[in-house]
Amino acid sequence: MLFFVCLGYFVKGQVLYSTDQKYLKSKTEQNNLISHYNPAYPDSSISELSNYFPRNFMGNVGLPSPNYLFIHETDNLGFKFFEAPTLNDRFLSKDIAYYRSVGPYANLEGIAGSKQLQIFKMLFTQTYKERLNFTLKFNRYTSLGYYQKQQTYSNNFYLSSNFNSRNNRFGYYFYVLNNGNKNSENGGIKDGVINDSTVSINKELMGVKLSSANRDNRELKLMLNPWFRLNKKTDSLNGIAHYLQVKSAFANNSYRYKDVGIVKDNFYKKVYLDTVKTLDSSHVRQLVNEFNYVFQGANNKLLLSAGYKNEINQVWQKIDSVFMNHLLQAECLFENKMDTTRTKKFSSGFNVQYVLNGPNSGNYKIENKTVLWTNEKQKNFLFATIIAESRNADYIYNNWISNHFLWFNKRYKSQQEVQSNIGWSYKNKINLNFFYQNIFNYLYFDNSASPAQYKKTIENIGISAQYNVVLFKHLGLSFQHLFQGTSKPTYIRIPQNISTAKLFYTGNLFKNNLQLQIGSQVQVYQSFKAYNYMPSTQAFYLQDNSTTAACPFLDIYLNARIRPVTVFLKVENALQGFVGNNYSFVPGYYQTDRTFRFGISWMFFD
Repeated sequence: MLFFVCLGYFVKGQVLYSTDQKYLKSKTEQNNLISHYNPAYPDSSISELSNYFPRNFMGNVGLPSPNYLFIHETDNLGFKFFEAPTLNDRFLSKDIAYYRSVGPYANLEGIAGSKQLQIFKMLFTQTYKERLNFTLKFNRYTSLGYYQKQQTYSNNFYLSSNFNSRNNRFGYYFYVLNNGNKNSENGGIKDGVINDSTVSINKELMGVKLSSANRDNRELKLMLNPWFRLNKKTDSLNGIAHYLQVKSAFANNSYRYKDVGIVKDNFYKKVYLDTVKTLDSSHVRQLVNEFNYVFQGANNKLLLSAGYKNEINQVWQKIDSVFMNHLLQAECLFENKMDTTRTKKFSSGFNVQYVLNGPNSGNYKIENKTVLWTNEKQKNFLFATIIAESRNADYIYNNWISNHFLWFNKRYKSQQEVQSNIGWSYKNKINLNFFYQNIFNYLYFDNSASPAQYKKTIENIGISAQYNVVLFKHLGLSFQHLFQGTSKPTYIRIPQNISTAKLFYTGNLFKNNLQLQIGSQVQVYQSFKAYNYMPSTQAFYLQDNSTTAACPFLDIYLNARIRPVTVFLKVENALQGFVGNNYSFVPGYYQTDRTFRFGISWMFFD
């Protein structure tokens, strides 16, 4: 009741709703001086409103999740401890956005549903005098889950800021990022599989393999990127410019795993440090300093950057280790408008990184991204990305000290990879994409959850096609199919085919004041051998005893928008129990039962 009282108050209080497509501009964290602000006006489409989160393959938002889809990009070179499998539930450095706005903008979003699911998202940005911007983004969510010991908590936020002086002679980019991910670890249900005799049992009463284990991952990162233009402002607005920029970043990560029931649970086969309880912790601190020279050509058609980066990494995991790398890097971006209407555009960018000295010495990465806009206003474009790299194994593969796993100096060879990604998009109606990946010295975790390396070549491909159409002004159809293939399914576990189809009614009612969509979505994953999960290391590893079932996921939803407010109602997994019960992508972990969700999102321009 309090919520709706406040809702009514703000309905009367809000007086401005901007339709200016240039009201917001943004760009993501990267080489900030050679990247451009792009239009970022809030998406007015409601087709994906009810798909509020990517699917978690372990069955509850906030839990770790394996990657069953090929990734089309790689991280920057340098030391890496390991990649926590919580990519859906935290902000990454590449997700940091810098905004420029005509005035203030805020977006508040709340989602709730069965099993105490509570999600709150907030974005606020304000630009002062077109020179100084502050942005705050905050996500908080928690969920009880359907099974014992599945409770999750996530608190993620970042504050970003950018500034340029009146004469554009100097400025800065800055952000502070904080992620907190906590969850209980239950090891999966004891029986492993839900069948006809166990399907009627209350899932909160089902036995689990771990009774007193929990995980706590925390990340803090600060970055300051001041820049200075060397040459004075010229009379011509199209003159060239020379810049110097410094980027300094400090990161502190901690990973804690606690299990006080290892004696009675008998989940782990080995105990190294303490036979009564497990109190594993790992801490990683990183200090990175970069120095770059940037050249800006006439009309910003050509941008060049070259510089040096130094990183110092300290790892504490029962013992201390220090790793220092010296890197050289260069980047180039060419962009050109191809016609007088400025709707045709060509851009191509190169990124080159090389580790000159340090534990990762000899690692390299070469990347090219090319985009050809045949009509930028209609969003018609072709793109191609090519990456070639060689990088050392993450720390977790070579050295690990914990209560249940112990290995030293594995000295795995660097993993070499070549990948390409080519695609075409037409008016957001047709999207085609082809992905190819060649990996040599592939790193993985074997059936005992220990690191291993396949010392030959693995080839992967992915082909996706999507078609969206609205017939008779109101009947919407959408179909998407993804095919994935690998030459070594023994080591890489993926569903070969994933199909998604939508059928919905859409319309603008009450003199276009109400945008409404009622429909259904069905998604099917082809059966495949899944990964197993190890709570102690957060690693997904090979197993050969469990195969997933190709059960359809049917969602029924209603999406509506009365600007600036959007709402959705949704029944997830509506067919659960009618076409089978084996909705599992990780042995012992199941997707949600038939469940209800609802959410509201509100935009403010004043």
